Amino acid sequence: MKIYYGGVLAAQESYERSTIKTQADWNDYIQVHEQDDQGNWTITTDTTASFEWELADINYIAGKKITSVYPEYKQLNIIRNGTDAQQATMQTYIDAVRSWANSADPDPWDGSLDAITP
Repeated sequence: MKIYYGGVLAAQESYERSTIKTQADWNDYIQVHEQDDQGNWTITTDTTASFEWELADINYIAGKKITSVYPEYKQLNIIRNGTDAQQATMQTYIDAVRSWANSADPDPWDGSLDAITP
């Protein structure tokens, strides 16, 4: 993910290594401690902060979503010994997650990925 302040790239890190995993994490990340003229500290939100998902992050998140339901060993077992119905269910699920990842502007935090179920 790329993190911007005032439109300027300030940081770039992979989702896998980032501590920012949820919308709540992002909201905490953009909290700023400011001191007023009397020396009192307040917490405000930096409204110039923004981020951009990178393709590698989206693919990582989609892969984790798929393997949370169908780990590789389970995929192989279904391909090898599963019924037609099991194979169709798995394929439909994986295709839906891949379709989400390949959409124009996938957002892992908007609930659209969570709505995909097997």
